[in-house]
Amino acid sequence: MLSGRSWEDYLELAVTEIRDYGATSVQVCRRLRALLEGLLASLPAACGPALHAELRLLDEAVEREFADDLRRAEARTADSQGIGGRRTRDAAPGGAPPDEPGP
Repeated sequence: MLSGRSWEDYLELAVTEIRDYGATSVQVCRRLRALLEGLLASLPAACGPALHAELRLLDEAVEREFADDLRRAEARTADSQGIGGRRTRDAAPGGAPPDEPGP
């Protein structure tokens, strides 16, 4: 009989290589943060400690890889598309950027 894996095991398997090999890419860091924050918002609270641990590891990787404050801030901003730009930095969730009219 094989024992099953825990939630933490699957989460670690899913994100460790992406974080380790993608930590030098602003886009990868932004997308990974969006994934982890999205899971944190949608999964039961029991999953929270493992997700927070992965977010801390991502923060440490960003600190280590980006010496420039602006690039570090960009890498710390969740963006599910990973492309950044004014829209993701300035817009409120679900809102229009400051220089565009709202819906």
